[in-house]
Amino acid sequence: MAGLTVARGLSNSTNQILMVRALSTSAARLGGVDKLNQPVPWNYLWKPGPVPPTTDSERVAAAKKYGLIVEDYKPIVDREGAAGDYPDLPLVPEAYRSGLYEWDDPHFRRDYGEPLHIDWYIYREIRYTPHRGRMTMAQMWKYFLTLIGSILGAWYIFEYYVPHYQRYHIAMQTYKDGPAYTFEPLD
Repeated sequence: MAGLTVARGLSNSTNQILMVRALSTSAARLGGVDKLNQPVPWNYLWKPGPVPPTTDSERVAAAKKYGLIVEDYKPIVDREGAAGDYPDLPLVPEAYRSGLYEWDDPHFRRDYGEPLHIDWYIYREIRYTPHRGRMTMAQMWKYFLTLIGSILGAWYIFEYYVPHYQRYHIAMQTYKDGPAYTFEPLD
């Protein structure tokens, strides 16, 4: 055990505590976890395989790797093999997921271990969210033209048919028109 020192003259339980503490920090002192025969970072476990599965045993292994049941597993086929054995998952953008559910990761609205759509980063809540289709395009145009027509119709009626209430002004009096008043008393 490199770097492990045992203090002499201490009780056996104290030596065990010191040994556990030294072993728990030895990975950092030895330069990483490779020196202790532990696996390198875990994300290689979920890396897609190079080709879609062809046999039933490969399909079962791929479904197990992505946490799906075999009946739900279907590999992506329309990306010219670039997706490998990654499953073809339904697209559910973040904005459509319930904000009231207790997600394991509420920022992304997803649970731990849940497989992601291959383009999940495009459909984040702060990015593109596809239209839900509450109205058809014809209905949207109908409402838009009704609103604009109502505004223009109200302007036309109030401009040309409703009388304008305004203060009337007399013509401006200038010096060349003569004095407008005199200071002489009227008899």
